[in-house]
Amino acid sequence: MKKQIYLGMAIFALAVAVFFCVLTGRQFLSLMAGPNAVTDGVPLEQMEGQYITYSVAHPVASFVEEYYSGDEDRVRRMAYIIYDEEHQTFFKLIVSEKHKGTFDTLMRAVNRSQELKDSWGDMQASEERPVEVAGSLRLVEGSEPILQIVDALMGEDSYSTAEMNELALSQIGWYVLEDQTVAGIPFLNLRICAIAIGISLLTFLIYLLLLAKKSGAAAMGSYSKDVVTQLLERQRAWLVPWCERAGTKQSGMAILFLAGAMAALTALGLFVGYSMENVMTCHLPMGSIIGELGAIVLLTGAKFSLNPDKLLKSCLKNLERALPARAEREQAARELLDTSREWAILETSKENIWYGLAGEHYWMILAGSGMAFVAEADRIGRITSDTISGQFRSGKVRVNYTYYIVQIYYKDSTKKKGPDVEINFDTEAAAGQFLLLARKRLGNRADEIIYKGWR
Repeated sequence: MKKQIYLGMAIFALAVAVFFCVLTGRQFLSLMAGPNAVTDGVPLEQMEGQYITYSVAHPVASFVEEYYSGDEDRVRRMAYIIYDEEHQTFFKLIVSEKHKGTFDTLMRAVNRSQELKDSWGDMQASEERPVEVAGSLRLVEGSEPILQIVDALMGEDSYSTAEMNELALSQIGWYVLEDQTVAGIPFLNLRICAIAIGISLLTFLIYLLLLAKKSGAAAMGSYSKDVVTQLLERQRAWLVPWCERAGTKQSGMAILFLAGAMAALTALGLFVGYSMENVMTCHLPMGSIIGELGAIVLLTGAKFSLNPDKLLKSCLKNLERALPARAEREQAARELLDTSREWAILETSKENIWYGLAGEHYWMILAGSGMAFVAEADRIGRITSDTISGQFRSGKVRVNYTYYIVQIYYKDSTKKKGPDVEINFDTEAAAGQFLLLARKRLGNRADEIIYKGWR
């Protein structure tokens, strides 16, 4: 199942990379290569479709090109009608509203009378300095945009002269240069798509590595096959299926996160009123970046946190801490290996699994998280249970938590404070099953040793 998921995610990541390459690859390469400068004497018609730089020297009229969606009082982009004296032609320039002040100042300065220009002195030279723009030159399509240009030229706020208007009306083709775009796609969107392509190719390689990596139930590394290792190896019977189920669940969450991120960002772009082209080159790749990064974290995290070999090694280390003496560990392992299944419990929750085994002299609890607890039955003097609940803050969100503890105190304990063994359970059912097993093993002593709680 894992191999199929990794293969599917690898194919999807490659498909995403190919999609954005086809959508914006040529434009991004043009952006990286840099713009071509408009050459003197070369007509604008020959520059059509090219990514160019142009020195704007003589704007004569302006109008609002686009308002923010849902707020017609906020201008998003401005359009300026530029007179190119050298080529004896006009074209439309689209710039962000934040550059409106710069182009308005230039338009006023270059259209002053000669007398006013002389009176402004050095300020005039500063204000009429040409402004560099960069973008792709495209042919204006449709009659409505051309009528909008003509209305702006003929409007009362226009600086166009009668001779200019006559030249403009005789112009056959109109071109538009949109600043900071290549073929109509903003520079920022091209960079976002490039990042999305890079992330997709990276995740594609990661999934290939995960596919190539051999999996199997190799024994516990360099640890010898002593009785302790044999005891832990026996636990694969319940640990491996649980890891597979939890891994499949985590994989489902990864796929849902990926699909949800892409769908949510796309829907957001459409909801706020962006064009489909902008949504496809900005919001969709952003959703892809967020979704693929989140999915790879979930999937690789599941691969390492739900690895039976690693979990059993963690259990072994915890057993070594619980019973530091090797001879005692081996004694406990022998007894537990010989203990029949009637003295075992297996409880699962959404997040964890517990396996308990109560031998005559040693009790053991193993958890799917890699934790392991051992209690020496002959030394038990008191068992208590409690429910712990509370809240903690995660950012601005308060998170509630509840867990259940079983505390075991030894009769001959040397600890000054606290239990000798404390076992944490996520569910009351798991803790309850362990206490029932303890009561069964203690027999007549149970009422004396197990203190009343939520048991």
